[in-house]
Amino acid sequence: MPMQGTYALVAAAMLLAGGTQASRAAEVVPAALQPPAGYTLAFTAKARGMQVYTSTAEAGAAPKWVLEAPVAELTARQGTIHHYAGPSWEAADGSKVVRDKDTPVVTVPARKAGADIPWLLVKVTADPAAGALSRIGYVQRIETHGGVAPATPPVRTDTKVGVPYTATYAFYAKAK
Repeated sequence: MPMQGTYALVAAAMLLAGGTQASRAAEVVPAALQPPAGYTLAFTAKARGMQVYTSTAEAGAAPKWVLEAPVAELTARQGTIHHYAGPSWEAADGSKVVRDKDTPVVTVPARKAGADIPWLLVKVTADPAAGALSRIGYVQRIETHGGVAPATPPVRTDTKVGVPYTATYAFYAKAK
């Protein structure tokens, strides 16, 4: 019997620690990036990829870096999710979400804004296919590292560079 009591105590401690970590994570995400009431966290995924920048220039101006698209692989318990232009997220099961163009993306600077891409909250629409992403209404990008356009301006237009980044993506679904 004492061994069962020990297991129960360890399990309770693990639950409390998990709850504390979850509340700490919620505290570090700015209020502006919280999805509206009625949405709950479905899952999170770790991303590793590139922010692709293209050099462009307006007539008479020097070339500058402009974000073209992200290209990343997200790892979640639901499997691999591909992230690309749109922005779009597509799961291995075929389900997909794309930014809702009618809703502005909410942006908050990263903790190290000069080195890390901003944190985001993106309203998305799911395609009708069933799967891991079929109920998702918001995608939140947090805990970013890297991905900022090169500090050195481009020499000519139409040059492309990929800047490595990592992030955590949180996927929110409408509460049932």
